[in-house]
Amino acid sequence: MTGQLPILTIAPLLFGAFAVTAGRFLFRRANYAVASLALAASFAASVLLAIQILTHGPAIYFVGGWPPPVGISYVADPLSALMLAFVSGAALCTFLASKSEIETSYPLKNSAFYALFLLAVAGHMGIVVTGDAFNLYVLIEVAALSGYAILAQGRERAMLSSLNYLFVGSLGASLYLLGVGYLYIMTGSLNMADLSAIIGRLTPDGLSGSTALAAAWGVILAGLFVKMGLFPFHSWLPAAYSFSAAPAAALVAPLTTKVMAYVLVRMILSVFTPDAAWGVPAINTLILVLATAAILYGSFCALAQRSLRKMLCFILLSEVGYMVGGAFLGNRAGLTGTIYHIFADLLMTLCLFLVAANIERGTGGRFSDMGGLFRRMPVTAAALVLGAASMIGVPPFCGFFSKWYLLSGAIAAESYAFAGALVISSLVNAVLFFRIFEIGFFGAPPDHTGQADQAEPAGESGHGHPGPIPFFRDEMPPARLAPLCLVAASLVVMGLLTGQIVRLVVDPILPPGLG
Repeated sequence: MTGQLPILTIAPLLFGAFAVTAGRFLFRRANYAVASLALAASFAASVLLAIQILTHGPAIYFVGGWPPPVGISYVADPLSALMLAFVSGAALCTFLASKSEIETSYPLKNSAFYALFLLAVAGHMGIVVTGDAFNLYVLIEVAALSGYAILAQGRERAMLSSLNYLFVGSLGASLYLLGVGYLYIMTGSLNMADLSAIIGRLTPDGLSGSTALAAAWGVILAGLFVKMGLFPFHSWLPAAYSFSAAPAAALVAPLTTKVMAYVLVRMILSVFTPDAAWGVPAINTLILVLATAAILYGSFCALAQRSLRKMLCFILLSEVGYMVGGAFLGNRAGLTGTIYHIFADLLMTLCLFLVAANIERGTGGRFSDMGGLFRRMPVTAAALVLGAASMIGVPPFCGFFSKWYLLSGAIAAESYAFAGALVISSLVNAVLFFRIFEIGFFGAPPDHTGQADQAEPAGESGHGHPGPIPFFRDEMPPARLAPLCLVAASLVVMGLLTGQIVRLVVDPILPPGLG
């Protein structure tokens, strides 16, 4: 059974999606339980796989029994195994925390949402574990098409925003596929391990010696940057995540950008190798400029927002710049920071989007609705503080350690503009979240009709004491708070385990001679 664990991380999701779709007409009330069971089984298999890989080393599963390069292989190493556990765990927490939200947002289509949710998770997990470059494209499309559908079922401009996401995302996927086509023409293989060996033989002096392979790398990068929303390819992201229903945003926002950043790292390590991927100085410089611009653009645009979820969307743009820039600093510290930040940002984004979902349901998502938040929703507000502290980079939260590695790599590479952008972004994040804390603690709480409470005047500044507003007045039920509290606590736990994660997960997959 342990040899089947790589496929068992995905199979329950596919069977669950089929069962939920069929059960729409037979046992509709059981569909939530079926979907939850499928997600739980996938998470359990992922945790067991991670334990096995960390204990006994990497494992390879041949889909259908066909070995590569003819067949498709699923490769589980320390990085992919831990990523599977994070993705499946994040999806399970989102699903459990969103039961009532799903029933409200999709009253007549909740079975369809469950099936699409499972397919989206299966696509993201397949992207993580596959060892075939073309199969990666197929799984990107599985994840993307499911994501488009669930994001479109939102409010106001959700359908239009999702359509824009579809157009831009299709362009990104097409660019990636074009790059893979170039690779196949030059190498005759699609298996990532074979590609790495053949590219190494064809370009002993780096990609600068092969125009076709350099073009393939450039086109693949362009496709990945579009899919992860790197500036200036970001236009689809804020609208797509802002207007969708909260459960859809809480699933797609934490997973998609991080999984695509994982693909970028996997391409650098497992296909082109760091020496080849960093072997074209012009590409490295351009990417660092884009990453620096993304960090600054996302941070300052976030300052102009008046709703929590829209602000988080622009912070997410900055986080993409963190991961992309670190991957092209050209040293071990930068790449370590990128890999660690993929995990850290997945947890931070998940925590804050779950917080945003609770606040939207309890008070409304605008800052003006959040007066007295620390009295009205104290548990949610506490999770907001933890998520914000990690996003700002306060020790011992995981966000501090990822930024430390990235900053160390930037200084070692003498990329002072990128290092400055990291510091400025952290300071802007502090301003953003402390503004919310001020409103939530000192702001005049609105009453149930949305008017400011008149029991105690707020004064001209709009600030005052919460007055008679009781604690927990708008707090969510325990079923929604338990997954949120678990995710918020994991931000501290992961920070305290930074040394073990780097030693067991990051160091084994980095080349020994990497400076």
